[in-house]
Amino acid sequence: MAKALFAVGGLLALLLAGLALVAWLGRPDESLAVDNILSEDITKAVTTADQQDSNLELADVNRSPWDKVVVVAPRTPREEISRRLGTEWKGDVGYDAGELFIFLNGGEVDRFAHYLGKGRFEGLAQPFDEFTPQTAAFVVNDGVVKPRDHPHAG
Repeated sequence: MAKALFAVGGLLALLLAGLALVAWLGRPDESLAVDNILSEDITKAVTTADQQDSNLELADVNRSPWDKVVVVAPRTPREEISRRLGTEWKGDVGYDAGELFIFLNGGEVDRFAHYLGKGRFEGLAQPFDEFTPQTAAFVVNDGVVKPRDHPHAG
């Protein structure tokens, strides 16, 4: 009797392990969600800079540690973003997303945001441009956002 119970228990454990494996392998790929708060903060900072005739400094908006931001033009295909980053891009981007701001720390994607406003970004290399915390400064004038002191600023 003990052997039968032991065999049934072993079979049950094996079935549960198989079920866990199927659940693990069948799960959807993990994706990176947009940082909505950072998206709103960037959009608000653009509007504020425009109204106050001041500059937008991304280092003042995103205070988390980052060493590079890649600004991506709207509607850039996911495959191009993956090639640019050197790793598969898994960011969930909305249909009406504006420019993407992909913040990297140590070469890894830390977070990303997208611009939600009606302003236009000009003077950026297309479809990607790259800045450090020291160079990520923009001039905002009449809804037009241009990099300050950047080779593509025109």
